[in-house]
Amino acid sequence: MKTLLTLPLTFVSLTLPLLTSANTLNDQSPWSDTFNGINKELIIPNYDAFAQSALDLSTGIQSFCQQADENTLVQTQALFKANLSDWQQVQWLNFGPVTLFMRYYSFEYWPDKKGLTQRQLTSLIKNDVDTQDDKFWRSASIAVRGLTAIEALLYRPQFDPINKPEYCDLLVQVGEHHQQSTANILLEWQNGQLEDWMYLDEDESGNLITLSLEKMIQQWLEHISMVKESKIETPIGWHGKTNVKLAEFYRSEQSLVAIKENIKLYNALYHAGSKSLYDMAKLKEPALAEQLDQSLKQALVKVNALPSHFYSASLAKDERINMATPVIKQLSKSQNELLSLVTKMGFQIGFNSRDGD
Repeated sequence: MKTLLTLPLTFVSLTLPLLTSANTLNDQSPWSDTFNGINKELIIPNYDAFAQSALDLSTGIQSFCQQADENTLVQTQALFKANLSDWQQVQWLNFGPVTLFMRYYSFEYWPDKKGLTQRQLTSLIKNDVDTQDDKFWRSASIAVRGLTAIEALLYRPQFDPINKPEYCDLLVQVGEHHQQSTANILLEWQNGQLEDWMYLDEDESGNLITLSLEKMIQQWLEHISMVKESKIETPIGWHGKTNVKLAEFYRSEQSLVAIKENIKLYNALYHAGSKSLYDMAKLKEPALAEQLDQSLKQALVKVNALPSHFYSASLAKDERINMATPVIKQLSKSQNELLSLVTKMGFQIGFNSRDGD
């Protein structure tokens, strides 16, 4: 997704020499249990779910295109929504295997202010591009891969797979490529080690696990900004003109669902592992640790209070902004408390806010 910034960490291919053994890394870091807890309880299981639902989606697309009717379309769209939900559980982390080959940005090309995905998909159809050729996917635009492209085809108003089978053929190919990408990333998380895909920059020093957790926390903070600014403020016209088509996954009407999944993940992330961030913070900053815990829970309560038609055209701008204000304020409060807490715990966070461009 275009809004996530690349952190000052260099990712390398699996062919480069390893820095040190994983056991040595664990022995040296006071944060190894926290890091491993996040990895084992959230990252790998969530990527597993993402890969499985991508397989279900790809299979469903193939079945739909073989026997296209209203019922199979609805079933396939349900599979898409399930995979989208799983994506929201890993979207916060642009780290590790997903960074290789632009796969992170291939999963979701958004915000797409110029309609590039739709235009490029149409161009592939008109020019009769052979998307079954592996060479195509090795150089294909990130705008025609992954969930954004699948949504653009599956929810296309003029989608007519019976009279225009070329659109279904393209949908099948995008679905298969998406499924293969999710499966490959899962395998790399399961079989790789931390030093397989990162090393320190020249100006960085310290333990690799501690620094990696620091980068994860930084991305968590930046993702909160992205949820506030790109997912909520920009489409509802918080600082300008309303354009709900800039909302994430607006075609499938999953914009609000995605935000709820993100905030649910934040709560899980804070408590992941036998020595979670919350557990470690309680030892050093108990009052602030508890305050953040309550703030994250309240953020989920407030976003769940938003009506399902929050992004629909039926709401006036002022009405929508009034509804969103408690959510935005609570997310800002949580973000400030998280930044304050991790800074007091010794992490050096180079926090960057994002505007979604």
